[in-house]
Amino acid sequence: MQFISPTRKPALGSIAAALATLALAALPHQAAHAFGATGHSAVGDIAATLIKGTRAEREVARILGTTSLHDIAVWADCVKGIDPSKGFAYTVTGRYPECAPFENKPEEEALMRDYVKRNNEGCSPKPGEESCHKQYHYTNPALERGRYKAGAVGTSDHDIVAAIDAARLRLAGGTVPAPFALQTEREALALLVHDLGDLHQPLHVGSVYLDEKGQRRDPDVQGDDPQARTVGGNALVINGPNGPGGNLHAYWDNLPGKLGAEQLAALPAAARQVPGTAGPVAQWPALWASETMAEAESAYANVQFGERQSSLRGSRWAVTLPADYDARNQALIRQQLARAGARLAQLLQTIWPDAAKP
Repeated sequence: MQFISPTRKPALGSIAAALATLALAALPHQAAHAFGATGHSAVGDIAATLIKGTRAEREVARILGTTSLHDIAVWADCVKGIDPSKGFAYTVTGRYPECAPFENKPEEEALMRDYVKRNNEGCSPKPGEESCHKQYHYTNPALERGRYKAGAVGTSDHDIVAAIDAARLRLAGGTVPAPFALQTEREALALLVHDLGDLHQPLHVGSVYLDEKGQRRDPDVQGDDPQARTVGGNALVINGPNGPGGNLHAYWDNLPGKLGAEQLAALPAAARQVPGTAGPVAQWPALWASETMAEAESAYANVQFGERQSSLRGSRWAVTLPADYDARNQALIRQQLARAGARLAQLLQTIWPDAAKP
């Protein structure tokens, strides 16, 4: 389950601050825009640069028309504004500037509404789980697995790894497996572009499970205790010298927004240096997820976990980040964005290869 970070409040002192943040975490949440609009759009821009002059570029233009990969990259987050409890109405108009291309346009809102209706409950969400299409954005295997392994605690047949392959199959003219209901090429492409970004956000792929003392535990060995789930860092509340700082998942989603214009402009060149992935294309998402799990392990390095607290929305742990945390992760996030864009380009060119030269 993915949550948006609570609003920052003034410093209250270490213990009081942590408790205040835990209380805020119990409030109703808005749709979280994973990896941030900056990160997702950067992935689309990188791929657009790398596929210039290819058949893949022409096929993308055929499907999207005047919409760019930059803009469609956020679509799968924008559809979270469709509220099934309110007659599948779009309820967040004007809240997210990146969603403007899809708002106040009856035909665009109808497309979002139709997608959500078809992908809302086909996976039979368990009590407390998000609707199906929101679960397409992440997977939560314990980092103790060391690699992505289907069937492990935290994985499912409708997690991000499965979603990427389902979108690829739809675009390649194959059979889309249940519970995915991808009716059009456009929504399949939108999901593919978005999830390639999410797959490279470390906390969208790897998760830690903690006991009541804040010690890591292995759910596949010790049993899956629902109270031990940190849901990709959403249950980890940052407690720092300046007071509560939101949750750790939101911190990682927001990292691309800290990059400067020159750093973003340099990403396509970095992406060209990313080696192509070998082996059967159906195995690529799991391989990439395994690589991201290794990066998630480094994201948790030297993070101190407090004791478990309870909130109306489940377990919460206050966490303290090392002093160099922000600096060391700036390079990592640039690497992950470059990898995501390069792999999106490779996947698009695999779906639509150029004709062989005579």
